[in-house]
Amino acid sequence: MSEPYRLENWQSGVGLACRAERVRLLFTLSRISAAATLAITLLVVAWMWSAVAHGTLLVWLSLMLCNVGALIWLQRRYFARRPRIEDTLRWERWFSVKTAFGGFLWGMALWLFAPQGGEFARLFVALTLCTACLGATAVLAPSRAAYYAFMVPMVFSAAIFMLFGHPDGIAAAGWAVLIYIAVLAGVHDALHRNLLATFRGRYESEALAAEHKVIFDSAAEAIGLIRPNYLAKCNRQWCALFGYGLDEAIGKPAWAWWPGYEDWSRFACDCMAPISAGKPYSAVVQLRRKNGELFWAEISGMAVDPDNLDLGVVWMGTDISERRRTEAELKASEQRFRDLVSLSTDWYWEQDAQLRFTRFSGPALERIGIDLSAILGKPRWEVGQFDGITPEQWQAHQEALAAHLPFRDFTYKIRPPSGEKRWFSISGNPAFDENGDFAGYHGVGTDITERVYAAEQFRHLAHHDTLTDLPNRRLLGDRTEQALALARRSGHLVALLLLDLDDFKIINDTDGHSAGDTVLVTIAQRLRGLVREIDTVARLGGDEFVILLQEMGHPRDATRVAEKIIEAVRGPVEVGGRQYLLGVSIGIAHFPEHAPNMEGLMQKADIAMYRAKQAGGGAYRFADGASPAMETSATAHPSGQYADNKPTH
Repeated sequence: MSEPYRLENWQSGVGLACRAERVRLLFTLSRISAAATLAITLLVVAWMWSAVAHGTLLVWLSLMLCNVGALIWLQRRYFARRPRIEDTLRWERWFSVKTAFGGFLWGMALWLFAPQGGEFARLFVALTLCTACLGATAVLAPSRAAYYAFMVPMVFSAAIFMLFGHPDGIAAAGWAVLIYIAVLAGVHDALHRNLLATFRGRYESEALAAEHKVIFDSAAEAIGLIRPNYLAKCNRQWCALFGYGLDEAIGKPAWAWWPGYEDWSRFACDCMAPISAGKPYSAVVQLRRKNGELFWAEISGMAVDPDNLDLGVVWMGTDISERRRTEAELKASEQRFRDLVSLSTDWYWEQDAQLRFTRFSGPALERIGIDLSAILGKPRWEVGQFDGITPEQWQAHQEALAAHLPFRDFTYKIRPPSGEKRWFSISGNPAFDENGDFAGYHGVGTDITERVYAAEQFRHLAHHDTLTDLPNRRLLGDRTEQALALARRSGHLVALLLLDLDDFKIINDTDGHSAGDTVLVTIAQRLRGLVREIDTVARLGGDEFVILLQEMGHPRDATRVAEKIIEAVRGPVEVGGRQYLLGVSIGIAHFPEHAPNMEGLMQKADIAMYRAKQAGGGAYRFADGASPAMETSATAHPSGQYADNKPTH
């Protein structure tokens, strides 16, 4: 997507948000105008009662009361429906129609009352209209359409009357009123432009801050701001990396993340020179988590202002313990690979000028069941159906062959007669005869199947819990963002259920973590069987699980799932001849009712889950104190107990 297109969309979004805020403020201020209109109307009727025909007054009063009632009805509809941002223009138009009718009624007041009431009555009505115009200038400042819809019919009818309605010398007053109205129009325009500038500035600042926050929190690396000897700010990945809560992490001394104070002191001395010079500093170091566990991390840092280090240094870090282990495994694999190469585990191949295979050396292909005699005399694309490559990659490879260029690591997947798909990496160089004419290709091939599977397994481990094989927090976050984006487009509900097993610690303390791990695996399997394929069951750690329900039609759907979870967890879990009876406390938060993002949903669900715990466990609670009917809790058996091959009472 081009940069101008993104900028246009962003500006359009800010414009829509400003309009929605203007309309919301317009309806909010209209509460004041409804009361003021009613008060002034009653004042006019009381003042003119003795000077104007009662029938005329009552008709005008009835119309004004209908106008105020319509305004109140429109207000209630607006605040009850909470219209979407796309619908705000329609609501502004409806409001403008209502104000146009009100302006017409005020303008007609002169025509109805002034001829019967004399000069003093005309003066009173004129002053009343000026007061109404002044009030409208302030109350209708958020909307030009509503303001001019009110002013035009009122000013037009009033001005016609004052200029031409009577020949008794009030034309001069009519011109004065017109000048007064023009001044008010200028004042309204200034107020309106100031409001727009204020709204736009606020939304632009909020959008920029939100964008930075999303980038900060969604970064894959842990990010922290160290000033000079304490942590001033960090993202969620930092807390997850070191095992601290956000409030707990902020304010920690800089050496809290290191194995010892001496290690931090040596590192601080090493990085001081490049950091002070305004250069980035990178290193691979060993750090310490809250629980004392040591791990290897790759970190890089740069000063906010090299001339003022008191402003802090931004550090980014990634846990590379698994990568180091993988690299060690890869090094061992490479050593084995070299050993295998020395034993002809790879193969050498040659092709003629028509790119047909003419020679193979090495037993690797035969070991995986490929008949070399069936390959000789054929080009590579006739050997079998290629897979795992895109049409663009295949076209680029053919263009390289047509241009007689060398190629490296052309990777594809085929299915040999054995039935198991294999990944091959092929490299080749063109060959030319003594006359410089193209004579074909020669090169080497490698079976990289195990390497590909290892990489896939590494990616799987990065997004799944190692004990239960459920999605972890990172994968849960990705799926939640996708679910919320889909819900914003489709209008469906999304529910996030935070689960915590009741008194699970008793099992670990009584029979050890091995029994506890077995119980967690069993509970994970039960939870996975309760939801649809589009839903997600994740483990956050310990005995905490999260269930993400997508495309829900009604909050009751989450209630039913919560009740199923409570019943499923109640079932005995047998480990080593013992039966454990567990309970579960569940907190439920809905999108968009309770929060607009994953972080907010998690916080609301955590609070609700804590309330379920306080209620005795074995229950579910909704965020923000849902009604008792929505929080019908299930009575649970005593949790954390066990019995030897018999039910627990």
